Amino acid sequence: MKFKGLTICSILILLFLGCSRQEAINKSVCGAINPTSELPWLKEFTEKMQKGDYGDCSRCVMYLEKYNSKDVLIVENFPDNCVLCQARECDGSYVKFKDFEENQNFINGLRKNIIIWKYKL
Repeated sequence: MKFKGLTICSILILLFLGCSRQEAINKSVCGAINPTSELPWLKEFTEKMQKGDYGDCSRCVMYLEKYNSKDVLIVENFPDNCVLCQARECDGSYVKFKDFEENQNFINGLRKNIIIWKYKL
């Protein structure tokens, strides 16, 4: 009986120690931890999208992607596809693709797994 209690206690201690050791993950985007408040152009852009200054943005989503090993922000008006999407550099300028094919390859390769901003109801 003592052995069983000791085993359970040891397992609980190991679980506690294992769960409490979380490594800090650097989720910086364009050099900012909170890009929608730290990058002036992005703060203004997301505030205008939220207010509807660019039209109906109720389905708008902004993702972090990589292009040429650099952070780029993708804004999709329709998350199902990239009919009306924008690709922005960290300074707010539009990403300049070499040609239409490069643009399509980039769009087709979007992972959409890191959301930077989403319309708030």
